[in-house]
Amino acid sequence: MDAPDLFETARRLISLESITGNEEPVAAYLEGVLQGLGLTPRSQIVAPGRRNLVAGPERPAVLFCTHMDTVPPYFGLREDAQRLYGRGACDTKGIIACMIEAGRQLLASGFRDFGYLFVVGEETDNAGARKASESVRAGYVVVGEPTESKVAVAHKGVLRVRVQVAGVACHSAYPEQGDSAVHRLLRGLGRALQADFGMSERLGPATINVGEISGGVAANVLAPSASASVLIRLVGEPELAARTLEACFADPVTGRPDPRVEITDRKVMAPLWLDRVDGYPETTVSYGTDAPFLAPVGRTVLFGPGSILDAHTAEEKIEKKEMLAAVAAYCDIVKKLAALARGPAEASKPPTSAGPA
Repeated sequence: MDAPDLFETARRLISLESITGNEEPVAAYLEGVLQGLGLTPRSQIVAPGRRNLVAGPERPAVLFCTHMDTVPPYFGLREDAQRLYGRGACDTKGIIACMIEAGRQLLASGFRDFGYLFVVGEETDNAGARKASESVRAGYVVVGEPTESKVAVAHKGVLRVRVQVAGVACHSAYPEQGDSAVHRLLRGLGRALQADFGMSERLGPATINVGEISGGVAANVLAPSASASVLIRLVGEPELAARTLEACFADPVTGRPDPRVEITDRKVMAPLWLDRVDGYPETTVSYGTDAPFLAPVGRTVLFGPGSILDAHTAEEKIEKKEMLAAVAAYCDIVKKLAALARGPAEASKPPTSAGPA
């Protein structure tokens, strides 16, 4: 396959809308692509109408892995001489195209001790990676995310919660008769935004974002209820960050938990340290990935072309030149990791035949 075919694969992928929950168009397309490589893809059902794809040996030395879903909203493909644009261009459809082309080149060279794992749901609940961790196994997993073609040796964790506050409604002209849930929520959020959630020499400071706020009924009524979604990018122990957040919403007089405040829907992903690859520049990243949930599958390397600063934006893009370089890098990384997983002599032998996922 020459360079235009690499880009055509990316074009086809970007042109398929696959917002989380609707990954099937991409799965169906990749199923045909993998068959074209001479591999037999196996479906792993994650939820009705949603599946992971697994291809290659039953337990390869290395698995290429990334996600098929994107964030909303969908917008279609456009390109110029240097770049491809569109939802998923760098997160991660351009990366999928690079992995496919790297696999084609590896197979053409006679190297077969690798496979593919394409998963659903990375952008929300990591459902695909969680499912894959139950049965898929490999020596190493090369997780594709936009790391600017550096090997990410660590990434921050996540603490995500919903803060729900109960109040007492009353006429706003007589506020002493009620208790505004909105006011109480805002006071707690103000303390949280000023709180210290930790610092890491490698990962930098923990950060906090209030993503959504809702509550109240009218400008002249004290709010009977209010809620907010809060996400903390962790650099240390999740439980310590959780206690710090809870203290921000404690009763300011007693310091005890406020019975009017409930912290629910807690989701946690601890900070993660990842494997290095000799000869590649290293970085750390602040965003989360499927990598923590793939630990049972194999040792994890995080690498991919593109910048996270372009992901999730209205101008999402990927550089064609970087894609070409990433194909060569993926081939090299897979061979280096296979030698570590099997030993140089074993990595060159044909793998065992594939079994059911």
